Amino acid sequence: MPEPQAPPQPPAPPAPPAPPAAGRRPAARRSPEEIRARILDAAAEGLTDGEFGSDRLLSAIARRAGVSRPTLYKYGGSVEDIKEALIQRELTTFIEVARPWLDEMTWSADYFADLLVFVIGYSREHPLLKAALRTAPQNVLPMFTVRADLTIDRVAEIAAPVIQDKIDRGRLPPVDVDILIDLLCRVALSMVFTHSRVDADDPEALRRYLRTAVNFAAYLQPAPTR
Repeated sequence: MPEPQAPPQPPAPPAPPAPPAAGRRPAARRSPEEIRARILDAAAEGLTDGEFGSDRLLSAIARRAGVSRPTLYKYGGSVEDIKEALIQRELTTFIEVARPWLDEMTWSADYFADLLVFVIGYSREHPLLKAALRTAPQNVLPMFTVRADLTIDRVAEIAAPVIQDKIDRGRLPPVDVDILIDLLCRVALSMVFTHSRVDADDPEALRRYLRTAVNFAAYLQPAPTR
């Protein structure tokens, strides 16, 4: 008689899915804010690595962020949307860093020279800005030149109430706050994005130049009327 055959074994159950890496939540459980933050983080990494000049930039950002292209479009938008959001995020971070300077504002040439030296130095050494100017200046320069009003408006949102409070409490003279902020921003942007005869990477040379310029402005008082 033939040997009895062993009954077929049931198929092995599928392996359970691997748990997410530490610190990373599955995409389906991330909040919209977390997804947007991951997209901007990925864009920043891509910018630093020179991917902003690539024709496949969105694919590179999606891959780095660990999201699909539809998810990228839903929460990040177009390349222009991502670029603007990244600039605004970095600008917000800068304003937070500069907040102690605003809190200590005094009406003196030394103060304004030191403030501008800090702003210019911070901006010129910013790793993302340096990478953008090196690899994709056409994507960044308009935000700080022909559309500088967007940057200045963002600064004014934070700085104007602080300065106005100091004026109201008599710690600053009654100047036009909007003009003051606009002027300081334009001086800083000019020194960050254009070359001049002063070495903007030498803090002491830059401080001497700015202190002299501020003192020049102080002498330009309206002539007395007869």
